[in-house]
Amino acid sequence: MPLINTPNELETLVNRALDAPCVGIDTEFVWEQTYYPRLGIIQVGLSENDCHLIDAVTLSDLSPLGTLLSDPHTVKILHDAQQDLWILRRITDAIPCNIFDTRCAAGFAGLSSNLSLGNLLRMRLNIQLPKTETRTDWLRRPLSDKQLEYALDDVRFLPALREHILTDIQRRGRENWLAEELRQYDIAKLYDDRAPEEQYTRIKGTGRLSRRDMAIVRELAAWREKKARQVDRPRNRVISDDAILQIARRKPQSIQSLKRVRGIARATINQYGNSLLNTVQRGLAIDEKNCPPISPPVRPDLFEDARLDLAMALLRGRCLSEGIDIAMVASRSEVKEFISKKNAPDNPLHTGWRREFLGADLIALLNGKHAIGINPNTRLPNLLRDKP
Repeated sequence: MPLINTPNELETLVNRALDAPCVGIDTEFVWEQTYYPRLGIIQVGLSENDCHLIDAVTLSDLSPLGTLLSDPHTVKILHDAQQDLWILRRITDAIPCNIFDTRCAAGFAGLSSNLSLGNLLRMRLNIQLPKTETRTDWLRRPLSDKQLEYALDDVRFLPALREHILTDIQRRGRENWLAEELRQYDIAKLYDDRAPEEQYTRIKGTGRLSRRDMAIVRELAAWREKKARQVDRPRNRVISDDAILQIARRKPQSIQSLKRVRGIARATINQYGNSLLNTVQRGLAIDEKNCPPISPPVRPDLFEDARLDLAMALLRGRCLSEGIDIAMVASRSEVKEFISKKNAPDNPLHTGWRREFLGADLIALLNGKHAIGINPNTRLPNLLRDKP
């Protein structure tokens, strides 16, 4: 199959897709040596026998695809959608709308919400996808017939898979819950890059640092993020997390002292040494009250742990009996926050389908209005609305 590599061919495909009720979309990219992924192929599938490959290497302007991405009428079907949508948002400048994520939907249909597309197709449609071209360099041309077929298979069955999962979800009466969950993909800020000043929160191993150390970590992480974007390199190829931690602890004041910091390559010091020292000085100059807060050591609370175990028992029992993936509802840390903080409005259990499914009953349980027992039929924990 030839690649779509002219503006006219792309416009024709987009117009056809806009007339379809739904289309499958996927991307193939390379993301090893650059800050942003380099897009190679965009797959578009209108049906099992009507699939197309867009050459993102040859076509310099992919903005027409944004018309499809943001169209409120045509459903765009993706598997594990957020990363692909983030990439497409960057290259088209269009805000996604009317997205169907098969990975997410599976969690409402008695399956794990972390299944790969291959496993989901095998379990629901008895289709086995080949795994022969997983190491392909999607930027090289020409691509072999096997590579092209491999790419097409990622969208070929998406419309049929959507119909199969939707039928199951409708039988369970959860289409409104799914629709609510999928609306998150229509929110523009979901695709925004995190601010450089917030990147320090991604760095592990800061537990023993002081607030001053953390101010330096924050400045170094922000500097690294801006530099990585500027030179289009992975952030850890500019300077590693461990090097940032070591600099924050040692607080070097000269190139010689910077050279004594463990884990910084000589080439990095030659290229960025003065910038790193200036960044350390900015961290040292920050007023103490504006340094990042540090969390105090968490002391064990056996009473809270007991309430958390009770809440988790109800969550697990209800998810297993209702066929909803527990990961779709709440994590253990979110449940802990829910039961320990009365004023946590951003907690997912406070709103929408999660409150309907669990949150409201969990509040009643923790307030002593209900109890938990074992259902003799399912042998799972369930809510006893009239306490014994």
